Amino acid sequence: MQLQKATWLLCLLVPACATGDTSYREPIEAWQESRAKAKKGDESDELAPHAQLPELLSHARRNSPKLEAAFQAWRASVEQVPLASKLPEPRLMFGAFLEEVETRTGPMRAKLSISQALPWFGKRDLAADVAQSRAQMMGERVAQTLLEVDQAVKDAWYEYAWLQQATLVARAHEALLEHWQNVARSRLELGLSQPSEILRVELELGQLNDRLLSLADLDRPLRARLNAALSRSTHAPLARPSYPLLGTAELDGDALLADLPTTNPRLRRLQRQIEGAVHGQDLADKAGYPDLTLGVETTFIGSNGAAGSGDDAVALTVGIGLPVWRGAYRAQREGARAQLLGARAQWEQAHNELSADLEMALFQLRDTSRHLELLRTSLIPKGQEAIGIMGHTYQSGESSFIDVIDAQRILLEFQLQAVRAEADRAQALSKVEAISGTSLTSTPNL
Repeated sequence: MQLQKATWLLCLLVPACATGDTSYREPIEAWQESRAKAKKGDESDELAPHAQLPELLSHARRNSPKLEAAFQAWRASVEQVPLASKLPEPRLMFGAFLEEVETRTGPMRAKLSISQALPWFGKRDLAADVAQSRAQMMGERVAQTLLEVDQAVKDAWYEYAWLQQATLVARAHEALLEHWQNVARSRLELGLSQPSEILRVELELGQLNDRLLSLADLDRPLRARLNAALSRSTHAPLARPSYPLLGTAELDGDALLADLPTTNPRLRRLQRQIEGAVHGQDLADKAGYPDLTLGVETTFIGSNGAAGSGDDAVALTVGIGLPVWRGAYRAQREGARAQLLGARAQWEQAHNELSADLEMALFQLRDTSRHLELLRTSLIPKGQEAIGIMGHTYQSGESSFIDVIDAQRILLEFQLQAVRAEADRAQALSKVEAISGTSLTSTPNL
Protein backbone atom coordinates (compact mmCIF):
# COMPACT_ATOMS: atom_id res chain seq x y z
CA MET A 1 0.00 0.00 0.00
CA GLN A 2 2.83 2.37 0.82
CA LEU A 3 4.41 1.62 -2.59
CA GLN A 4 1.11 2.32 -4.38
CA LYS A 5 0.71 5.69 -2.67
CA ALA A 6 4.27 6.68 -3.48
CA THR A 7 3.79 5.72 -7.16
CA TRP A 8 0.70 7.92 -7.44
CA LEU A 9 2.70 10.74 -5.87
CA LEU A 10 5.36 10.26 -8.53
CA CYS A 11 2.72 10.52 -11.28
CA LEU A 12 1.53 13.82 -9.87
CA LEU A 13 5.06 15.15 -9.98
CA VAL A 14 5.78 13.90 -13.53
CA PRO A 15 3.83 15.55 -16.40
CA ALA A 16 4.30 12.45 -18.56
CA CYS A 17 1.30 10.89 -16.86
CA ALA A 18 -0.99 13.52 -18.43
CA THR A 19 -2.77 12.98 -21.72
CA GLY A 20 -0.98 14.57 -24.70
CA ASP A 21 -2.51 17.10 -27.07
CA THR A 22 -3.79 15.58 -30.32
CA SER A 23 -4.91 18.78 -32.07
CA TYR A 24 -2.08 18.38 -34.58
CA ARG A 25 -4.10 15.60 -36.24
CA GLU A 26 -6.80 18.01 -37.40
CA PRO A 27 -5.00 19.20 -40.59
CA ILE A 28 -4.36 15.58 -41.60
CA GLU A 29 -7.99 14.59 -41.10
CA ALA A 30 -9.23 17.66 -43.00
CA TRP A 31 -6.96 16.91 -45.97
CA GLN A 32 -8.01 13.26 -46.08
CA GLU A 33 -11.69 14.21 -45.85
CA SER A 34 -11.31 16.67 -48.73
CA ARG A 35 -9.59 14.09 -50.90
CA ALA A 36 -12.20 11.46 -50.04
CA LYS A 37 -15.01 13.81 -51.11
CA ALA A 38 -13.25 14.53 -54.41
CA LYS A 39 -12.86 10.83 -55.15
CA LYS A 40 -16.43 10.08 -54.12
CA GLY A 41 -17.68 12.50 -56.75
CA ASP A 42 -15.89 10.49 -59.47
CA GLU A 43 -15.90 6.84 -58.50
CA SER A 44 -14.20 5.68 -61.69
CA ASP A 45 -11.64 8.49 -61.38
CA GLU A 46 -11.52 8.72 -65.17
CA LEU A 47 -11.43 11.97 -67.07
CA ALA A 48 -14.48 12.95 -69.09
CA PRO A 49 -14.04 12.81 -72.90
CA HIS A 50 -14.12 16.61 -73.14
CA ALA A 51 -12.18 17.37 -69.95
CA GLN A 52 -10.33 20.68 -69.99
CA LEU A 53 -7.58 22.10 -67.79
CA PRO A 54 -9.56 22.49 -64.51
CA GLU A 55 -10.61 18.82 -64.60
CA LEU A 56 -7.05 17.79 -65.49
CA LEU A 57 -5.64 19.71 -62.53
CA SER A 58 -8.11 18.10 -60.12
CA HIS A 59 -7.29 14.67 -61.50
CA ALA A 60 -3.55 15.26 -61.15
CA ARG A 61 -3.88 16.42 -57.55
CA ARG A 62 -5.89 13.34 -56.61
CA ASN A 63 -3.62 10.85 -58.34
CA SER A 64 -0.11 12.29 -58.25
CA PRO A 65 2.32 9.86 -56.55
CA LYS A 66 4.68 12.78 -56.00
CA LEU A 67 2.04 14.69 -54.07
CA GLU A 68 1.01 11.57 -52.16
CA ALA A 69 4.63 10.95 -51.13
CA ALA A 70 5.01 14.54 -49.92
CA PHE A 71 1.79 14.31 -47.95
CA GLN A 72 2.75 11.04 -46.29
CA ALA A 73 6.16 12.48 -45.39
CA TRP A 74 4.38 15.43 -43.78
CA ARG A 75 2.07 13.08 -41.92
CA ALA A 76 5.02 11.09 -40.62
CA SER A 77 6.73 14.27 -39.41
CA VAL A 78 3.56 15.43 -37.64
CA GLU A 79 3.40 12.13 -35.79
CA GLN A 80 6.91 12.77 -34.49
CA VAL A 81 5.93 16.02 -32.74
CA PRO A 82 4.47 14.46 -29.55
CA LEU A 83 7.29 11.90 -29.48
CA ALA A 84 9.91 14.64 -29.39
CA SER A 85 8.61 16.07 -26.12
CA LYS A 86 7.84 12.83 -24.33
CA LEU A 87 9.72 11.85 -21.21
CA PRO A 88 12.17 8.97 -21.26
CA GLU A 89 10.63 5.62 -20.45
CA PRO A 90 10.28 4.97 -16.69
CA ARG A 91 12.66 2.37 -15.31
CA LEU A 92 11.48 -0.53 -13.19
CA MET A 93 14.23 -2.39 -11.35
CA PHE A 94 14.19 -5.44 -9.12
CA GLY A 95 17.02 -6.68 -7.00
CA ALA A 96 17.30 -9.81 -4.83
CA PHE A 97 19.85 -10.11 -2.04
CA LEU A 98 22.08 -13.13 -2.53
CA GLU A 99 22.52 -13.16 1.21
CA GLU A 100 19.87 -11.75 3.47
CA VAL A 101 20.93 -8.67 5.39
CA GLU A 102 19.68 -8.71 8.93
CA THR A 103 18.16 -5.54 10.32
CA ARG A 104 16.41 -4.76 13.56
CA THR A 105 13.02 -5.23 11.92
CA GLY A 106 13.95 -8.33 9.94
CA PRO A 107 16.08 -9.58 7.02
CA MET A 108 16.17 -7.58 3.75
CA ARG A 109 15.23 -9.98 0.97
CA ALA A 110 14.65 -7.91 -2.21
CA LYS A 111 14.25 -4.41 -3.61
CA LEU A 112 11.81 -3.00 -6.16
CA SER A 113 12.15 0.49 -7.56
CA ILE A 114 10.56 2.65 -10.25
CA SER A 115 12.16 5.87 -11.46
CA GLN A 116 11.51 8.57 -14.01
CA ALA A 117 14.16 10.76 -15.62
CA LEU A 118 13.17 14.43 -15.97
CA PRO A 119 15.04 16.53 -18.53
CA TRP A 120 16.03 20.00 -17.40
CA PHE A 121 13.34 22.65 -17.51
CA GLY A 122 12.58 23.75 -21.10
CA LYS A 123 14.39 20.91 -22.87
CA ARG A 124 11.22 19.03 -23.75
CA ASP A 125 9.46 22.15 -25.00
CA LEU A 126 12.41 23.05 -27.19
CA ALA A 127 12.60 19.50 -28.57
CA ALA A 128 8.89 19.77 -29.42
CA ASP A 129 9.50 23.13 -31.10
CA VAL A 130 12.24 21.61 -33.24
CA ALA A 131 9.94 18.74 -34.27
CA GLN A 132 7.08 21.16 -34.92
CA SER A 133 9.28 23.27 -37.18
CA ARG A 134 10.30 20.14 -39.06
CA ALA A 135 6.64 19.16 -39.51
CA GLN A 136 5.84 22.65 -40.78
CA MET A 137 8.73 22.36 -43.23
CA MET A 138 7.22 19.15 -44.58
CA GLY A 139 3.84 20.86 -44.81
CA GLU A 140 5.38 23.62 -46.92
CA ARG A 141 6.93 20.92 -49.09
CA VAL A 142 3.42 19.60 -49.74
CA ALA A 143 2.36 23.10 -50.85
CA GLN A 144 5.44 23.36 -53.06
CA THR A 145 4.76 19.94 -54.58
CA LEU A 146 1.19 20.97 -55.32
CA LEU A 147 2.45 23.97 -57.29
CA GLU A 148 4.92 21.75 -59.13
CA VAL A 149 2.20 19.27 -60.07
CA ASP A 150 -0.04 22.07 -61.31
CA GLN A 151 2.73 23.65 -63.36
CA ALA A 152 3.72 20.33 -64.94
CA VAL A 153 0.12 19.78 -66.07
CA LYS A 154 -0.31 23.35 -67.31
CA ASP A 155 3.00 23.39 -69.17
CA ALA A 156 2.23 20.09 -70.91
CA TRP A 157 -1.36 21.13 -71.65
CA TYR A 158 -0.35 24.42 -73.24
CA GLU A 159 2.27 22.67 -75.35
CA TYR A 160 -0.31 20.13 -76.46
CA ALA A 161 -2.71 23.00 -77.25
CA TRP A 162 -0.04 24.64 -79.39
CA LEU A 163 0.42 21.43 -81.38
CA GLN A 164 -3.31 21.04 -82.03
CA GLN A 165 -3.79 24.67 -83.08
CA ALA A 166 -0.64 24.76 -85.20
CA THR A 167 -1.86 21.66 -87.05
CA LEU A 168 -5.21 23.33 -87.76
CA VAL A 169 -3.48 26.45 -89.09
CA ALA A 170 -1.13 24.44 -91.30
CA ARG A 171 -3.99 22.33 -92.72
CA ALA A 172 -5.98 25.47 -93.52
CA HIS A 173 -3.00 26.80 -95.49
CA GLU A 174 -2.61 23.44 -97.19
CA ALA A 175 -6.20 23.70 -98.42
CA LEU A 176 -5.58 27.27 -99.61
CA LEU A 177 -2.42 26.25 -101.50
CA GLU A 178 -4.35 23.43 -103.15
CA HIS A 179 -6.88 26.04 -104.24
CA TRP A 180 -4.13 28.16 -105.82
CA GLN A 181 -2.74 25.04 -107.43
CA ASN A 182 -6.08 24.43 -109.12
CA VAL A 183 -6.25 28.08 -110.18
CA ALA A 184 -2.75 27.85 -111.71
CA ARG A 185 -3.68 24.68 -113.61
CA SER A 186 -6.81 26.27 -114.97
CA ARG A 187 -4.85 29.30 -116.12
CA LEU A 188 -2.21 27.02 -117.66
CA GLU A 189 -4.89 25.27 -119.73
CA LEU A 190 -5.99 28.69 -120.98
CA GLY A 191 -2.42 29.67 -121.75
CA LEU A 192 -2.43 32.41 -119.10
CA SER A 193 0.35 30.99 -116.90
CA GLN A 194 3.60 29.06 -117.05
CA PRO A 195 4.36 25.47 -115.90
CA SER A 196 6.81 26.95 -113.41
CA GLU A 197 3.84 28.24 -111.40
CA ILE A 198 2.59 24.68 -110.94
CA LEU A 199 6.06 23.60 -109.87
CA ARG A 200 6.32 26.48 -107.40
CA VAL A 201 3.06 25.65 -105.66
CA GLU A 202 4.03 21.97 -105.52
CA LEU A 203 7.27 22.92 -103.79
CA GLU A 204 5.32 24.97 -101.23
CA LEU A 205 2.92 22.10 -100.68
CA GLY A 206 5.84 19.71 -100.21
CA GLN A 207 7.40 21.92 -97.51
CA LEU A 208 4.05 22.36 -95.79
CA ASN A 209 3.39 18.62 -95.92
CA ASP A 210 6.77 17.99 -94.28
CA ARG A 211 5.82 20.41 -91.50
CA LEU A 212 2.48 18.66 -91.03
CA LEU A 213 4.22 15.29 -90.77
CA SER A 214 6.53 16.67 -88.07
CA LEU A 215 3.56 18.04 -86.15
CA ALA A 216 1.72 14.73 -86.44
CA ASP A 217 4.79 12.84 -85.22
CA LEU A 218 5.06 15.19 -82.23
CA ASP A 219 1.53 14.35 -81.09
CA ARG A 220 2.53 11.08 -79.46
CA PRO A 221 5.36 12.35 -77.21
CA LEU A 222 3.37 15.44 -76.17
CA ARG A 223 0.36 13.28 -75.36
CA ALA A 224 2.62 10.97 -73.33
CA ARG A 225 4.12 13.95 -71.48
CA LEU A 226 0.70 15.30 -70.52
CA ASN A 227 -0.61 11.90 -69.46
CA ALA A 228 2.50 11.35 -67.36
CA ALA A 229 1.83 14.64 -65.57
CA LEU A 230 -1.70 13.33 -64.96
CA SER A 231 -0.41 9.96 -63.68
CA ARG A 232 -2.19 8.17 -66.51
CA SER A 233 -1.23 5.73 -69.21
CA THR A 234 0.81 7.45 -71.91
CA HIS A 235 -1.72 6.36 -74.55
CA ALA A 236 -4.83 7.55 -72.70
CA PRO A 237 -7.16 9.74 -74.80
CA LEU A 238 -7.16 13.51 -74.36
CA ALA A 239 -9.64 16.19 -75.35
CA ARG A 240 -8.77 18.96 -77.80
CA PRO A 241 -7.87 22.10 -75.81
CA SER A 242 -10.37 24.91 -76.09
CA TYR A 243 -9.44 28.50 -76.89
CA PRO A 244 -8.55 31.07 -75.72
CA LEU A 245 -5.98 29.49 -73.45
CA LEU A 246 -5.89 32.52 -71.15
CA GLY A 247 -8.13 35.42 -70.31
CA THR A 248 -7.06 38.51 -68.44
CA ALA A 249 -4.18 38.39 -65.99
CA GLU A 250 -3.64 41.36 -63.71
CA LEU A 251 -0.02 41.49 -62.61
CA ASP A 252 1.96 43.73 -60.30
CA GLY A 253 5.52 42.49 -60.68
CA ASP A 254 6.91 44.62 -57.85
CA ALA A 255 4.23 43.36 -55.46
CA LEU A 256 4.90 39.74 -56.45
CA LEU A 257 8.61 40.21 -55.78
CA ALA A 258 7.97 41.92 -52.45
CA ASP A 259 5.55 39.19 -51.30
CA LEU A 260 7.78 36.33 -52.44
CA PRO A 261 9.02 35.41 -48.90
CA THR A 262 5.42 34.88 -47.72
CA THR A 263 3.86 33.39 -50.87
CA ASN A 264 6.54 31.02 -52.12
CA PRO A 265 6.40 27.63 -50.31
CA ARG A 266 10.10 26.99 -50.81
CA LEU A 267 11.05 30.21 -49.00
CA ARG A 268 8.47 29.52 -46.29
CA ARG A 269 9.93 26.04 -45.86
CA LEU A 270 13.43 27.45 -45.49
CA GLN A 271 12.09 30.01 -43.00
CA ARG A 272 10.68 27.12 -40.95
CA GLN A 273 14.10 25.52 -41.18
CA ILE A 274 15.63 28.68 -39.71
CA GLU A 275 13.09 28.64 -36.88
CA GLY A 276 13.87 25.02 -36.18
CA ALA A 277 17.60 25.80 -36.15
CA VAL A 278 16.99 28.61 -33.64
CA HIS A 279 15.13 26.18 -31.37
CA GLY A 280 17.90 23.64 -31.93
CA GLN A 281 20.49 26.18 -30.84
CA ASP A 282 18.50 26.98 -27.70
CA LEU A 283 18.23 23.26 -27.00
CA ALA A 284 21.98 22.82 -27.49
CA ASP A 285 22.59 25.64 -24.99
CA LYS A 286 20.72 23.58 -22.40
CA ALA A 287 22.54 20.35 -23.23
CA GLY A 288 24.97 20.85 -20.35
CA TYR A 289 22.20 21.36 -17.79
CA PRO A 290 21.75 18.33 -15.52
CA ASP A 291 18.69 16.11 -15.77
CA LEU A 292 16.80 15.01 -12.69
CA THR A 293 15.51 11.59 -11.73
CA LEU A 294 12.61 10.94 -9.37
CA GLY A 295 11.92 7.48 -8.05
CA VAL A 296 10.22 5.27 -5.52
CA GLU A 297 12.01 2.32 -3.93
CA THR A 298 10.66 -0.31 -1.62
CA THR A 299 12.68 -2.86 0.31
CA PHE A 300 10.97 -6.14 1.16
CA ILE A 301 11.82 -7.16 4.73
CA GLY A 302 11.03 -10.54 6.15
CA SER A 303 9.74 -11.22 9.65
CA ASN A 304 12.14 -12.30 12.42
CA GLY A 305 9.37 -13.22 14.84
CA ALA A 306 9.69 -10.03 16.88
CA ALA A 307 6.86 -7.59 17.34
CA GLY A 308 6.76 -4.91 14.57
CA SER A 309 9.09 -6.83 12.30
CA GLY A 310 8.46 -7.57 8.58
CA ASP A 311 7.29 -4.05 7.58
CA ASP A 312 8.56 -3.11 4.12
CA ALA A 313 10.61 0.09 3.83
CA VAL A 314 9.58 2.67 1.18
CA ALA A 315 11.65 5.64 0.12
CA LEU A 316 11.38 8.46 -2.44
CA THR A 317 14.61 8.98 -4.35
CA VAL A 318 15.97 12.01 -6.15
CA GLY A 319 18.93 11.93 -8.50
CA ILE A 320 20.76 14.47 -10.66
CA GLY A 321 22.91 13.94 -13.74
CA LEU A 322 26.55 14.91 -13.79
CA PRO A 323 27.28 16.75 -17.08
CA VAL A 324 31.03 16.33 -16.96
CA TRP A 325 31.71 16.00 -20.72
CA ARG A 326 31.93 19.72 -21.40
CA GLY A 327 33.76 19.29 -24.70
CA ALA A 328 30.87 17.30 -26.16
CA TYR A 329 28.36 19.95 -25.10
CA ARG A 330 30.50 22.69 -26.61
CA ALA A 331 30.66 20.77 -29.89
CA GLN A 332 26.89 20.37 -29.81
CA ARG A 333 26.44 24.12 -29.39
CA GLU A 334 28.84 24.90 -32.23
CA GLY A 335 27.08 22.38 -34.47
CA ALA A 336 23.71 23.97 -33.76
CA ARG A 337 25.10 27.42 -34.49
CA ALA A 338 26.54 26.18 -37.79
CA GLN A 339 23.15 24.72 -38.76
CA LEU A 340 21.49 28.06 -38.05
CA LEU A 341 24.02 29.97 -40.15
CA GLY A 342 23.66 27.43 -42.95
CA ALA A 343 19.85 27.67 -42.88
CA ARG A 344 20.00 31.46 -43.16
CA ALA A 345 22.45 31.20 -46.07
CA GLN A 346 20.14 28.72 -47.85
CA TRP A 347 17.19 31.08 -47.47
CA GLU A 348 19.16 34.01 -48.86
CA GLN A 349 20.43 31.97 -51.81
CA ALA A 350 16.95 30.64 -52.59
CA HIS A 351 15.46 34.12 -52.34
CA ASN A 352 18.01 35.50 -54.80
CA GLU A 353 17.44 32.63 -57.24
CA LEU A 354 13.66 32.80 -57.06
CA SER A 355 13.68 36.59 -57.44
CA ALA A 356 15.80 36.26 -60.59
CA ASP A 357 13.58 33.45 -61.92
CA LEU A 358 10.48 35.53 -61.27
CA GLU A 359 11.98 38.53 -63.04
CA MET A 360 12.75 36.37 -66.09
CA ALA A 361 9.28 34.80 -66.08
CA LEU A 362 7.69 38.25 -65.87
CA PHE A 363 9.83 39.40 -68.81
CA GLN A 364 8.81 36.35 -70.85
CA LEU A 365 5.18 37.07 -70.06
CA ARG A 366 5.49 40.72 -71.11
CA ASP A 367 7.47 39.85 -74.23
CA THR A 368 5.13 37.12 -75.46
CA SER A 369 2.07 39.26 -74.69
CA ARG A 370 3.54 42.15 -76.66
CA HIS A 371 4.46 39.90 -79.60
CA LEU A 372 1.04 38.24 -79.59
CA GLU A 373 -0.70 41.62 -79.58
CA LEU A 374 1.39 42.79 -82.54
CA LEU A 375 0.57 39.65 -84.51
CA ARG A 376 -3.15 39.71 -83.78
CA THR A 377 -3.80 43.43 -84.26
CA SER A 378 -1.36 44.29 -87.04
CA LEU A 379 0.68 41.64 -88.82
CA ILE A 380 -1.96 38.95 -89.36
CA PRO A 381 -4.69 41.36 -90.54
CA LYS A 382 -2.22 42.97 -92.94
CA GLY A 383 -1.10 39.55 -94.16
CA GLN A 384 -4.71 38.54 -94.82
CA GLU A 385 -5.27 41.81 -96.62
CA ALA A 386 -2.19 41.20 -98.75
CA ILE A 387 -3.45 37.72 -99.71
CA GLY A 388 -6.73 39.20 -100.89
CA ILE A 389 -5.03 41.91 -102.94
CA MET A 390 -2.46 39.55 -104.46
CA GLY A 391 -5.11 37.00 -105.36
CA HIS A 392 -7.20 39.60 -107.10
CA THR A 393 -4.30 41.19 -108.99
CA TYR A 394 -2.91 37.76 -109.98
CA GLN A 395 -6.13 36.66 -111.60
CA SER A 396 -6.33 40.00 -113.40
CA GLY A 397 -2.74 39.58 -114.58
CA GLU A 398 -1.35 42.54 -112.62
CA SER A 399 0.93 40.48 -110.32
CA SER A 400 2.87 37.24 -110.51
CA PHE A 401 2.06 33.89 -108.97
CA ILE A 402 5.26 34.13 -106.94
CA ASP A 403 3.86 37.19 -105.18
CA VAL A 404 0.75 35.22 -104.18
CA ILE A 405 2.78 32.28 -102.84
CA ASP A 406 5.15 34.57 -100.91
CA ALA A 407 2.22 36.38 -99.32
CA GLN A 408 0.68 33.02 -98.44
CA ARG A 409 3.92 31.83 -96.81
CA ILE A 410 4.30 35.04 -94.80
CA LEU A 411 0.73 34.81 -93.51
CA LEU A 412 1.30 31.17 -92.51
CA GLU A 413 4.38 32.12 -90.52
CA PHE A 414 2.53 34.98 -88.79
CA GLN A 415 -0.34 32.70 -87.80
CA LEU A 416 1.99 29.96 -86.55
CA GLN A 417 3.93 32.56 -84.57
CA ALA A 418 0.68 33.72 -82.99
CA VAL A 419 -0.19 30.16 -81.94
CA ARG A 420 3.29 29.69 -80.50
CA ALA A 421 3.17 33.07 -78.73
CA GLU A 422 -0.17 32.24 -77.13
CA ALA A 423 1.20 28.98 -75.75
CA ASP A 424 4.41 30.68 -74.61
CA ARG A 425 2.38 33.38 -72.87
CA ALA A 426 0.31 30.79 -71.02
CA GLN A 427 3.41 28.84 -70.00
CA ALA A 428 5.13 32.03 -68.80
CA LEU A 429 2.11 32.90 -66.66
CA SER A 430 2.00 29.41 -65.17
CA LYS A 431 5.67 29.78 -64.28
CA VAL A 432 4.98 33.13 -62.61
CA GLU A 433 2.20 31.46 -60.62
CA ALA A 434 4.45 28.55 -59.62
CA ILE A 435 7.26 30.83 -58.45
CA SER A 436 5.09 33.40 -56.69
CA GLY A 437 2.68 30.85 -55.26
CA THR A 438 -0.19 33.13 -56.32
CA SER A 439 -3.12 32.38 -58.62
CA LEU A 440 -3.20 35.04 -61.34
CA THR A 441 -5.33 33.49 -64.07
CA SER A 442 -8.77 34.63 -65.15
CA THR A 443 -9.95 32.49 -68.05
CA PRO A 444 -12.95 30.42 -69.12
CA ASN A 445 -10.74 27.32 -68.77
CA LEU A 446 -9.53 27.96 -65.21
